[in-house]
Amino acid sequence: MDNNFIENWNDTSQYMNITKKSKKIPMECKICGAPAYYSYVSVIVCFSCKMFFKRNAEIKQDHSKCLFDGHCEINTLNRHNCSYCRLVKCFKSGMQTEMLRSSRTTKNKTRQKTKMTKISTVLVKLKDLDQIHQLPTLNLLQSNQSTLSIDDWNHLSNLTHCYDEYNEFSLVQNFIYEQNNLPPKMRYKLTRINEFFLSFINRSHYFYENNTYFISLCSHDRYILLHNTMKYVGSFSACFTLRHTELLNNLAFYKSAEIIYGSSILTKSNCIINQLNFDSTFFKLILSLLIFSTFNYTYYTNVAPINLIDMKTVLHIQNIYTELAWRYLICKYNHEQAVISFSNLIRCLFSLNNTIIEAIELEPCKYMIDMIIEHTKRKDKYIN
Repeated sequence: MDNNFIENWNDTSQYMNITKKSKKIPMECKICGAPAYYSYVSVIVCFSCKMFFKRNAEIKQDHSKCLFDGHCEINTLNRHNCSYCRLVKCFKSGMQTEMLRSSRTTKNKTRQKTKMTKISTVLVKLKDLDQIHQLPTLNLLQSNQSTLSIDDWNHLSNLTHCYDEYNEFSLVQNFIYEQNNLPPKMRYKLTRINEFFLSFINRSHYFYENNTYFISLCSHDRYILLHNTMKYVGSFSACFTLRHTELLNNLAFYKSAEIIYGSSILTKSNCIINQLNFDSTFFKLILSLLIFSTFNYTYYTNVAPINLIDMKTVLHIQNIYTELAWRYLICKYNHEQAVISFSNLIRCLFSLNNTIIEAIELEPCKYMIDMIIEHTKRKDKYIN
């Protein structure tokens, strides 16, 4: 009798296990087609699409326009490529922001309010300190810079046109399109990834070529600036583009890049990308400022450093771009946002410098920078 009881109990347990397993059969995500086990805001979605919608729809994040006019196909392989089309598909599938929990929104508002209160307190203290000890360098902060002159707008227009000539967004989109058309085993090969990053940095020479201030300098100073700042301009621009295209969210691409450059470099690059919450016009002004930057990482070498001949002119050009960036931020936002933007920029540049110091020790990075500089030096327009 006991044996019969045990056998019946085992049969019952097996039946319960089979029943439980049958309930775990995945359904298909309505957004990307990945396996999905539950419903979120009344739509069957996978965990990745759930977090994507919660992160982007709830805070109403602005997305860059789709480079293919909203005709991207969203699936498990390319769902990270176009956030615009992915979010549109979420809404078309029936996902609604009204059905999200309001707790996260309330916490964000409370956190933002606390942050703004702290900033206001700091600004008041700075104002009191300024009244006690007046500094002559604060004339730019005190003067009325709420409007931009015609010359300023022309300058901004020329910068935008100059940047658009070497626009890297199309480079990324073409690269993704090329890889998606290859068989899965042929995608994101190390050689192709290296060529892709080389093209990234190489395109930055257009920004030097079209800058009238840079061309006006003597050949010696052009060479020094090109040699010292190319790595900053190229890397900064690459990080900004990777932020808006979300290419590093592609696991296959990330793993291949990690083999070439190491996990430490990619982790630090991701930190920089997350800090680049900049207005696109302000970003272009900063790129121009970096061309004439005189800071460089410290390293030991037997070769004596070469100094600029006309340092005064270079510093004057730095002031032109810095003041224009400040006036632009004041005009578009306000004094408080201008201070925040410049503070974030300084923090971001420190992170960029630390990453470059580590990356330049890697043979692929050093070879890439040296080859691009040598290629650019051959252009008579720069050096001769």
